[in-house]
Amino acid sequence: MAQRKPAEASGSQWKPVEVLPRALEAKRRSLERALGRPVQVRGICTPDPGLRGRLLVEPDRVLIEYQIAEHGYFWHVPIIEELLNRAARGEPRAELREPDDADAGSPPGR
Repeated sequence: MAQRKPAEASGSQWKPVEVLPRALEAKRRSLERALGRPVQVRGICTPDPGLRGRLLVEPDRVLIEYQIAEHGYFWHVPIIEELLNRAARGEPRAELREPDDADAGSPPGR
């Protein structure tokens, strides 16, 4: 079982990400090379039920977090892909939310 540790200042808990699908891992590595910094992807458990995923570009890393939930097998793949794409476009910060949240647009993959 994966050990969970507190996430930075978010009230969330995180666990190391399982191995990404091959195409997604290739995209993550390509982004690392392009940006010249590590791109970390990890699952989190947060009390915010509307959060699907978030991106934070920091000086020393790019952090992509996705909500761990029982949505189904590989439900997080389009979330991670969307956040990788946003980081590649130069967005410094992004948050993806459930469609019934007031601020939400259509979530990726739906």
